[in-house]
Amino acid sequence: MITSKKLLLWDIDGTLVTTGGAGLEALSYAMKKEFGVEYKAVDGDKDVAGRTDRYIGGALLKRYGIEPTDENVHRFLESYLTQLPQELQVREGGVHTGIREILEIAHQREDLVQALLTGNLHKGAKIKLTHYEIFHFFEFGAYADDAILRDDLGPFALARAKEKHTIDFPPENVFVIGDTPHDVQCGKAIGAKTIAVATGAYPIETLEACQPTAVFADFRHPEKFFELLK
Repeated sequence: MITSKKLLLWDIDGTLVTTGGAGLEALSYAMKKEFGVEYKAVDGDKDVAGRTDRYIGGALLKRYGIEPTDENVHRFLESYLTQLPQELQVREGGVHTGIREILEIAHQREDLVQALLTGNLHKGAKIKLTHYEIFHFFEFGAYADDAILRDDLGPFALARAKEKHTIDFPPENVFVIGDTPHDVQCGKAIGAKTIAVATGAYPIETLEACQPTAVFADFRHPEKFFELLK
């Protein structure tokens, strides 16, 4: 009988998958189409990596002198979401090494609950993870639809976990997994354990400086990931 469960809250971009730049190119497309601005998307953009889509929308509009009203941000992000599936089709993205195995094993364990804690809008998260055939592993999530700031997403994830499983998940049983300092900070904001992985835009030294619970270069050895959960 399972007396307690652990909650795994996963980031998407750079952690679960790489889209080969599909998201950035969809942002560039939306900026050009909606506002006639040439935005040159680059990996590691400080206004993009680890942020929520709603934060990104406002930050990029302000960068180019466009008023970041709710209407303009919504217009920008809707255009981005429309273009995203097409970009995914033509980019060489994929699921990071070890991730699919970890998700499969965790999915079969009754003591583990898997959910998303991501800066993506729900629709964007579903588009990306359905494209890579792993969306079905996640029972629920907290998304940019819920809050503009990354640190505000954790309570939404915890509330949905309690609603779905009718139990509280204490901080020592919650693991936030991501590839940016923002992910680590987001986890610490709810007192969770934090697992950083250097498969995104940030090197392992930068992630170590954030003092997460653990840091991995990658997840090519799933057994080490599960050992940490003990």
